Amino acid sequence: EEDKKVKDRIDARNGLESYVYNLKNQLDDDEKGLADKLSPEDKKELQDSIDESLDWMDENPEADKEDYDEKRKEIENIANPIMRQMYSGGAGGDDEDMGDFGDDEL
Repeated sequence: EEDKKVKDRIDARNGLESYVYNLKNQLDDDEKGLADKLSPEDKKELQDSIDESLDWMDENPEADKEDYDEKRKEIENIANPIMRQMYSGGAGGDDEDMGDFGDDEL
């Protein structure tokens, strides 16, 4: 039972970390990333939420699974509307990396 709790906590942390770094990499990739497709306001909002999430993870290494899940929901609630808007409105047909972004990573 205790092992399962530890595994769930680690899986939740890894899922959050992976999601945040995936966003960060997409934001930082000038060639095929999001940098030139987002408004400065959206880019700043995403960058701030990424930085805040990474800081939170550093400050809370022993957080519970529920805490990691809640933090992931917070950043998804910021990122997903921006991504949806970008892919539905601003992106052309040459976006082969569109499938890389999803809410169902776990």
